[in-house]
Amino acid sequence: MGPGNGLVLDVSYVLSKMFTNSDSMWGSGSAMDQYNRRLDKGLSGTDVPHRLLFTGLYEIREFKTHRALNLLAGGWQLGVYMNVQSGANFTVYDSANTTNGFPAGTLRPNLAGDPRLSSGSTLQRFFNIAAFAHPPNFQFGNSPRSVLRGPGSNVVDFSVAKVFRVTERFETEFRGSFFNVGNFANFDIPGHTLGNADFGIISSARPARTVQLALRLIF
Repeated sequence: MGPGNGLVLDVSYVLSKMFTNSDSMWGSGSAMDQYNRRLDKGLSGTDVPHRLLFTGLYEIREFKTHRALNLLAGGWQLGVYMNVQSGANFTVYDSANTTNGFPAGTLRPNLAGDPRLSSGSTLQRFFNIAAFAHPPNFQFGNSPRSVLRGPGSNVVDFSVAKVFRVTERFETEFRGSFFNVGNFANFDIPGHTLGNADFGIISSARPARTVQLALRLIF
């Protein structure tokens, strides 16, 4: 976009579903039971069913007949980036090896009930941990891959920039970048290994609002 060309917008929405029978996103990438590959068919670790993207760039025109006004308000570029999407799916693993062998992939527990909570999820209890149990000795668990999905994310970034002419040869560019400007809480997936102390608990999140300011000399 050249100087004074106004507003540029771009909006996209993606609806998708992706299955695999092997995934290194949250595991070893190998099948749990090489003799029964159907146990490992499930949603891909990169599956995102809903994703909305919005980008916008607006350039304020220059006020060539008003030097003071142009210095303060003219020629600024304002940008916004928004990404709203479904959370990442994840697989529940088992810390115990009840097979008495050396499985190729990471072991999973038995699914003994509905892993989703009817009363709603919290950070301390994101899913129904009672729905998972160690399988009997010498057996593989029947819990599928990608059995649950983590919390969704909302990201809005904002930027502002302007080039100031110092002399015919020198210019300076000021730029401010505001990441997660809305300071949304975007939580990571919960602990998902049966037998670990953090099982079912969300204990981390992606960064909060971050501001970066920069001044560049152009010659």
